[in-house]
Amino acid sequence: MNSLGKERPIGRMLTLDAMRGGAALAVVTYHALGVAPRTAVGGWEAWLPQVTSYVVHFAFAGIYLFFVISGFCIHLFWARGRAAGVHEPKIDFFTFWKRRVRRLYPPYFAALALYLCYLAYKTPVHVTGAYVWDVVLHLFMLHNLDLHTTYTINGAFWTLAIEEQLYLAYFLLLFLRIRYGWTRTLVLCFSARVVWLVVGHVLSASFGVHIPVTEAAATNWFIWALGALSVEAALGITKLPAWCFKLSAAGLALGCAMGLAQFLPMLDQTGWIHDIGWLVMHPAWGVGFFVLVNYAVAAEQRWRQRSSPVPRLIPALASVGLISYSLYLTHSFVIMHWYWFGFTRFHILTISVLIMTPLSVAFAWLFFRLCERPFMTSIATRARAKTTTPALAREVA
Repeated sequence: MNSLGKERPIGRMLTLDAMRGGAALAVVTYHALGVAPRTAVGGWEAWLPQVTSYVVHFAFAGIYLFFVISGFCIHLFWARGRAAGVHEPKIDFFTFWKRRVRRLYPPYFAALALYLCYLAYKTPVHVTGAYVWDVVLHLFMLHNLDLHTTYTINGAFWTLAIEEQLYLAYFLLLFLRIRYGWTRTLVLCFSARVVWLVVGHVLSASFGVHIPVTEAAATNWFIWALGALSVEAALGITKLPAWCFKLSAAGLALGCAMGLAQFLPMLDQTGWIHDIGWLVMHPAWGVGFFVLVNYAVAAEQRWRQRSSPVPRLIPALASVGLISYSLYLTHSFVIMHWYWFGFTRFHILTISVLIMTPLSVAFAWLFFRLCERPFMTSIATRARAKTTTPALAREVA
């Protein structure tokens, strides 16, 4: 992976927003299918839900696309400085986290309060030590470190905790990338996945302590780092092999991940074959999406250079991508209420895709306007006040 020393200006990428929107819709539909009724016993109302469920069976993998895009966006500030000729761009730790907290925590706290209030309305709250522990871990986005709290309150929030912890690990990633280059850094990131699995086995077998493994930041660090590598390739800082931009390579990696996702549940969960398959499966999702991101960004750069029209689907998905954080925060609150409509024998496809998913998007748009966008605007205003470079100000936001 060699430095090209050639800057390729890059602004907000419409294709990345579209991919983010598509991934968010896939995850929402996947969760909606999980709560929709399955009461039909014959005819097309019986087999169509089964076909639909199979088609979106792998939609959960959208979270790994989120991780790749997240690594791309977070590393963009440093990469743009490097592409502009700064040998070692500086990122202040406290300034970085101040922006992250202002941008992400207000809507997260609003969504957390919404879920806590709703749960308190449905079930009387008993303020026990376990309840306080659960809430405190969620407040600090550490709930993915305890199996008892990983999926409580809102089962989708565990990925947000991973994101926050990977932001913290970004400074270590940056140190490793500068010191050792990308090849060794990626090996070390993958090694963290192996180490966490081994530690999990040792704690479980020797001390009876069970820690989350799949839901840990360490096991997803490699995937997130691929996104950071992708932005350097987009800016011409690092040269990637040709296969990193080919759809056939993406299809091969994603096909491998799909096969493992189907095959691993059939194996002994404590066997070494299962562990090896697990070590490969999630990184395979990451590599596949990494290639897709490379391909999409390169395609958009070509469109811009040639002033070519953008495919119509991309702006539509990009509009969903703009509110994807709010959609991810709130969609569980909407889809848990499919019974508002009194369906009994209504087939799963109509409920999940034609009703609950659009309702989730509509509610997320309202939440975005009230709880997320005001903080995006305030951060952008502060950034413009501190810098005279408009593109840099947009990226800070």
